[in-house]
Amino acid sequence: MSTLSYPMIGIYTSGTKLTEADLQAVNPDPHKNVGIKWVIKRNRKSPRCSALTANFLRETCQQLPIMSQSNTNTGLYADEHAIFRVRRDLQFPVPEEGELLIETQFSGANPADVKHATFLGIYPAVLGYDFCGKVLQAPPQSSFSPGDTVAGYTPTGLNRPAGYGTHQQYLVCPEDMAFHVPANLPPHHAACLSVVTMTAADTLYSIFKFPLPGTKDTEKTGKPVLIWGASSSVGLCAVQLARASGIYPIFVTASPQRHPLLLELGATQCFDYRSPDVVSQIKSALEQGQWSSIDYAFDTVGSYGGTGSAQLMAECVSEEACLVSVVVQRDPKFKMPIATPNRDCTIRVHGAPRPITIPARPSDYVRAWQALQWAVTNYGAGFQFPSVDVVSGTAENALEQVQALGDGARGFGKLALEHPLL
Repeated sequence: MSTLSYPMIGIYTSGTKLTEADLQAVNPDPHKNVGIKWVIKRNRKSPRCSALTANFLRETCQQLPIMSQSNTNTGLYADEHAIFRVRRDLQFPVPEEGELLIETQFSGANPADVKHATFLGIYPAVLGYDFCGKVLQAPPQSSFSPGDTVAGYTPTGLNRPAGYGTHQQYLVCPEDMAFHVPANLPPHHAACLSVVTMTAADTLYSIFKFPLPGTKDTEKTGKPVLIWGASSSVGLCAVQLARASGIYPIFVTASPQRHPLLLELGATQCFDYRSPDVVSQIKSALEQGQWSSIDYAFDTVGSYGGTGSAQLMAECVSEEACLVSVVVQRDPKFKMPIATPNRDCTIRVHGAPRPITIPARPSDYVRAWQALQWAVTNYGAGFQFPSVDVVSGTAENALEQVQALGDGARGFGKLALEHPLL
């Protein structure tokens, strides 16, 4: 155990701007916090300075408890053949400018953890996007401090840095994609919140152009919206956000056992998606309510082809309706939301001849982030996940659960992995 009297975070967060002369003058006494800042990026143009920086960091990090074991960052991984496995030798991530270093407490699982590797070509990569954890390091002048409990999510796309994977003990996250966790939000719930809420928010506020929750424009609209598969995690978020935005009526489909819950969360009328005449039932409800048509429809399930969820939903709406599905649909009428519109995202769709880049929509990200912050502030009193299952224990068991989720073999509710994985 080192006699170092200050943690690694003290090196990073002081904000001192170092020159080559500063580095040469570093006092080797570990009892004096010399205010070293990460300068790898700043000093790339000076080989001498870069070498001194690297040597200092290497010597210092060897003394730090969190870095003293070289192969202790265990995580879930998709290898170069898109085969899922456990790795116990993941490199300890190093934050770049504008990023937080976080010790993971819980990571939230999503079907995308698996499907992004198998369908979008995002591999090799550490799995996972959602998280809740403790800040170990923060940039200078950041709104975050070491020791803060934060949650958020990380970017996606080809060549995704390993540190962005959240199903590992230590991760890095851009600070603009993290938020402080308030007392009303349990950490394992916080770990599951960002991806699905941002996906629903991108649909409602960027594509449908509904008013944000909590604004003066949230009186009941009289414009019907249809949410297909409303008991999915994205669907649950969409129902609650739509209610908070004054959208009315909110028609939803789900299994009958979920109807009471959905009505409680804000649905106006529920339909059994497995009913052979579900389309005619929805159209009949429109006529009875004297609404002319459904002009907004959101498929939160994302099945393909034939009489899948997207096709059935399309049969219920007007010709001019705005249609959204959580997966890419062959029908060009459908749009697809994205949880990370703040950055360009390059993917390789399975079967496509070349990668495609989805351009960033920064203003849409700001709008969706406001909706997420509303959900955080009002969690437990206006917005909630009815069920969050926590998986702890071995990494192998966690991987099985994540793969089952990706394959559609898990039931209702969100899934959080407790860290460290054994």
